[in-house]
Amino acid sequence: MTMSYLPTYFRTAAEGSDELLTVAEACDELRIKKSKLYMYLHSRQLASVKLGSRRLIPRSAIRALVEKLTIEAIA
Repeated sequence: MTMSYLPTYFRTAAEGSDELLTVAEACDELRIKKSKLYMYLHSRQLASVKLGSRRLIPRSAIRALVEKLTIEAIA
């Protein structure tokens, strides 16, 4: 079964290689409070997906944020 009608991101997520986390799970992973996570979302430093009323964060977006913050800390 091919999913070529879906954008690349959704094909990747559907194939299971990029797990979607809830806000609570993302906070646990980053060890930050929910308000800080929403600050990153609002400033568009952290990508997310809205499915119905649920806000989900791809694990790859968390990795990208950590890499970005690490580079900024080193510079």
